[in-house]
Amino acid sequence: MAFDDLPLHRTPAPAGPPPRRARARSSVSRWVILAAGTVIAAAALGLWWMGRAQPPPAVLAPTLPTGAVRTPTRPQPQPMQLPPLADSDAMLSELVATLSRNPLLARLLVPGSAVRSATLAIVMIGDGKTPVAPLAALRPAERVTITGGRLDPASYARWTPAVRALLSISAADAAQVYVNVKPLFDEAYRELGYPDGDFDEALVRAIRMLNATPELATEPVLLVRPAYVEHDDAALRALPPVQKQLLLTGPEQRRQVIAWFGLFARTLELKIE
Repeated sequence: MAFDDLPLHRTPAPAGPPPRRARARSSVSRWVILAAGTVIAAAALGLWWMGRAQPPPAVLAPTLPTGAVRTPTRPQPQPMQLPPLADSDAMLSELVATLSRNPLLARLLVPGSAVRSATLAIVMIGDGKTPVAPLAALRPAERVTITGGRLDPASYARWTPAVRALLSISAADAAQVYVNVKPLFDEAYRELGYPDGDFDEALVRAIRMLNATPELATEPVLLVRPAYVEHDDAALRALPPVQKQLLLTGPEQRRQVIAWFGLFARTLELKIE
């Protein structure tokens, strides 16, 4: 280069170390910026991945508050003064009259032992026996009719008055009356040799016994004996007497009786199943 090509009116910049320091500072700055960008990008990527991998919050099913108690549906005893067991017939007759005006029900209340008679009938049913004496008022005057070795379906009508008498009572109202006078039934139950005296147990056993009565696909074949009839089917002959008696009411009336006692038991919160 010719000397006259240089800008002689300015002082030439010294050569050497200063330019090297500027380049060093520029290089360091680039690495710092690059590192910071890498960290920010990594952090952003990590946050995105964590948010993507995290499972959605679980939705908890609603639960009852701790210590919550289910409200019982069993009727509560109404305030009333109960007479002694031996003098309870008049009161029981009045209570039954409030449930139904069916005349057959009044005939069931045997004077002098209404509660004891009803208690004995329930215990006998729970044992699988037919309560002939306690429920004598319900016994039909007509005998069964057998046609061609089978029970004539018309014979089921013999039990229609008894079934109608039962169905004329509201199961819920009967449950209320029962809890009102239950101490009397508990006492009569103890007299029969059950020291715990909780008559609910007798009701459960009786209803379970009735519910266990089998459903028949056809009319049963009956064998006529000198003083009675019996089933030709050995399995039916082996049934408890009260179940064989219930079969004589007919399939439809039997279902109505079992349904009524089922509603009665549910109202009292009795475990029959």
